[in-house]
Amino acid sequence: MMACMTIRGLIVLILLAAAAPAHAQGNNLAQSMYVTMENSIRGEYESLLAGLSREGTEKIRELLKVLTYNKAAILAACAEEGDSGRSPGTRVPSSMNLMLNTCLEVRITQLNKFSQTLGYAEIFFPDRIASCGEQSRLRELEKILPPYDFLFLDEPKLYDLGHYNECLMKR
Repeated sequence: MMACMTIRGLIVLILLAAAAPAHAQGNNLAQSMYVTMENSIRGEYESLLAGLSREGTEKIRELLKVLTYNKAAILAACAEEGDSGRSPGTRVPSSMNLMLNTCLEVRITQLNKFSQTLGYAEIFFPDRIASCGEQSRLRELEKILPPYDFLFLDEPKLYDLGHYNECLMKR
């Protein structure tokens, strides 16, 4: 519970730090937020990489890249969703923005569930992974939010993780 609150607090701080410059640019908020968060996301990614053993498989490293890319896109999309419907001059503090916090809670929960479900599916339903992945792709968002250069993704993919999770676990 404490770790969840700490993660949420860090997310809110990242969003608060990035919101003013992103809003001032007048561009698509998700794109602006995504660009603004790059250094924070890079730091988190490098910290996670450092935690892997030197023998960590390439498969785990690739999964970490995909999860990092999807998390950054989730944060950016939720920031835009939390700001939707507001007049350009009005702002609600991130900690009080119900739309933002609900979006983050739902989508980060889906991301965490996906990271656990994928391992399960690889053992019991390996034939579902590729087809569910393709069905769950967010191709339009991939065009708007390309992966950060430091991720070195050969084939970047953003997913509707709620749909992907359901698809993997269907009967």
